[in-house]
Amino acid sequence: MTAIVFLFNKEEGTPEEVSKEFSEYFAGVTENFVREGLLDLVKLKEIIDEKKIYWGAIKENFQKVVDDPDMIGELAWRVFKNHTDIEASENVKTLIYDGEQSPWGFTLLACVLYEEED
Repeated sequence: MTAIVFLFNKEEGTPEEVSKEFSEYFAGVTENFVREGLLDLVKLKEIIDEKKIYWGAIKENFQKVVDDPDMIGELAWRVFKNHTDIEASENVKTLIYDGEQSPWGFTLLACVLYEEED
């Protein structure tokens, strides 16, 4: 079970609003997952086909979270667990998109969660 979790600042809106606004950029971000070696194309297709993509709004201390990889991983893990009731591995890989440089205009933490290793 591999999944994608997107984290963003709650001030940007609800997960539904933000995901809709972001949708036209989704392909480019997922392409970066493959290019950076976080996912292979087969896993990416599986995630998309099985709709294992989740959104989480960070309500407070957003910049503190952005600056702390452990906090990013913990929040992504919790969003995934809340949506699926499944525990992913603690191995979370993240691409951070700066809102001032991204075409969608807000900072986005794009996380890949991997299945728990036995």
